[in-house]
Amino acid sequence: MSDNLRKYETVFIVRPTLDDESVDRCVATVEEYLKAQGGKILSTDKKGRKRLSYEVKKLRDGFFVVLRYEAKPESITPFKRQIQLNEDIIRSITVTLEEEALQVNL
Repeated sequence: MSDNLRKYETVFIVRPTLDDESVDRCVATVEEYLKAQGGKILSTDKKGRKRLSYEVKKLRDGFFVVLRYEAKPESITPFKRQIQLNEDIIRSITVTLEEEALQVNL
C-alpha cells in the first residue's frame, strides 16, 4: 500500500424516493468528496433498490451502494460525517477490509 493508504468498504442506502439520475448524482458526490480527501476509488457497485428488513426513517426500501476504496485513516472520520450530513443517504456503514476479504468477490 502506498502513502499509508488502507482499504475500506462503505455500504450506504440512498432514499428510494429519488430517481436514477438523482441516485447517480448522490453516488458521484460521495466519490468526489472521497477523492478530494486523497482517497482512491477501487470499485462502485450499485446493487439497486431492495426491501429493508425494518423501517429506517419511515422508509421500507432503499437503493444500496457498495463503495470500495483506499484512503488515509485520518480521512475516514470526516468522510463518515459527510455521509451523515447528506440528506439523501438514510443509513451507512464503513469497515476496514483485510486481505482475506479482498479475495472474495461479492
